[in-house]
Amino acid sequence: MFRHFISTHAVIPWLKNRRWEWAVFIAGMIAVRGLPPHHEQIVMMLGLTVLMVAVTRGSSWKRGARLGFLFGFGHHLIGFSWLLTSLHQHGGLWMGVAILILALLAATMAVYVALFGGLLARLAPRPGLLPLAAPSLWVVCEWLRSHLFSGFPWNLVGYGWNNQELILQVADLGGVDLLSWIMVLPAAIMAFIVEENFRLRTWVWGFGLIVGSLSLATGYGLWRSGELSSLQQQNSADRPLKVVLVQGNVEQKVKWDPKFREEGFTKYLRLSSAIAEPVDLVIWPETAIAFFIQASPGNQKRIIEVSQQLGAPILTGAPMADKDEHDQWLFYNSLILLDASGSLKRRYDKHHLVPFGEFIPLRQFMPSFIKKITYGTEDFSRGPGPIPLPWERGAIGGLVCYETIFPHEVRQLALASVRWLVNVTNDAWFGESAKPQHLAMARLRAVENRIPMIRVANTGISAAFDQWGHELGRITPNVAGTLVVQVPPGTGSSFFQETEPWWIVLWLFLCFASWLMGIRSRT
Repeated sequence: MFRHFISTHAVIPWLKNRRWEWAVFIAGMIAVRGLPPHHEQIVMMLGLTVLMVAVTRGSSWKRGARLGFLFGFGHHLIGFSWLLTSLHQHGGLWMGVAILILALLAATMAVYVALFGGLLARLAPRPGLLPLAAPSLWVVCEWLRSHLFSGFPWNLVGYGWNNQELILQVADLGGVDLLSWIMVLPAAIMAFIVEENFRLRTWVWGFGLIVGSLSLATGYGLWRSGELSSLQQQNSADRPLKVVLVQGNVEQKVKWDPKFREEGFTKYLRLSSAIAEPVDLVIWPETAIAFFIQASPGNQKRIIEVSQQLGAPILTGAPMADKDEHDQWLFYNSLILLDASGSLKRRYDKHHLVPFGEFIPLRQFMPSFIKKITYGTEDFSRGPGPIPLPWERGAIGGLVCYETIFPHEVRQLALASVRWLVNVTNDAWFGESAKPQHLAMARLRAVENRIPMIRVANTGISAAFDQWGHELGRITPNVAGTLVVQVPPGTGSSFFQETEPWWIVLWLFLCFASWLMGIRSRT
């Protein structure tokens, strides 16, 4: 029986019966090329087209869910491959274990694509409903991935527009969700064209709709950029902020080693001291101070001396510790603003922590052998939430590491009237492909809220963006250096800020409308 199974007569029919499964799995992997740093949007659209065609050629929601899962698994397996660097090289896990964890994460994220595939089979029982149902349903599934179980909105397909500055401007209307909708719509139209056997009338109608939708998004970007330029000229009396980005490029493997901490700390002091021009603010990355500065008054004094020399405060990431009402120590991943006064009171504590990186979820139920992959045995505690950091020039919206990938949380800072968004991070933990992806997400937060974003990373990419998302300058990865940028003020307001919670209602309504139309078509 076994010999018969592996014979040509058995294997070939099995492969033929699974041709759509293989097609969507490979399409999911290839579709990653649509994301930063590649930005091959047509490849992303073609991958999504394959998925939709495969789903619509079967009436079973179970089949649709299976195909969606395979697409999502392949997509996230490649898209999150940078995680192997975190787990194996820096986390100390065996490569086999690291690959298994990567596969588990990819499978978990693929559940949301499985939901898309299963529901699409119900919402679009005929191909003509794909342009209405598919883009909105995809956005609903991405929204769920962004919110459920603390959320993980990494590599949403809308970030594939990162290199198209004009289309990117629609983010101030509907955020990255609207950009994802614009990415999926052409794919849904192409799937409809395929299912209609490439009829000329369908070609003309479909091509016109694709060109029209992308032209509309581009036209909005042109109009919005001109309008914002006029507003900025009217407010030219509010001078730009002169900021220094300091990238130390301290290797992760020695960053927390007591023998090298002084070397890393001195590196940031030296780079900052070498700044020869007057500036308003100096920014160091996440945990640039790799020790508890509260317990080191001598090192605190050294920072104050550099601040006095420059005549500007230093905003830096650092671990902090406080005692609670039970006299127990609590540890925080913090952002502190230090100036000549020496006060440590102007501080922001990270509130959206990385599971298994900064804390162990449900630790009381976890076996003792499960440890954090980051340095230290104690969990970090959560800060009180997205709270502005006060400063004389205007409130700063502090974002530590991956907090910048959550649009709804950054929006809360924007609504608190912050004038500058500052993301400090340490992407040395990740593989090289994660750096441009993380940068693209930070950039889009500036456009969504029309507030400049300043991003400083230990090993790069450090960069600054104005309210349009225009790059003002960058320090390339894996080099040590400083960059002085003039950051103009933003308007600090957008349609997205006012309406963000209501967009999900629109996407759900469009899904519901497609479902009703599908029911009508059956009767």
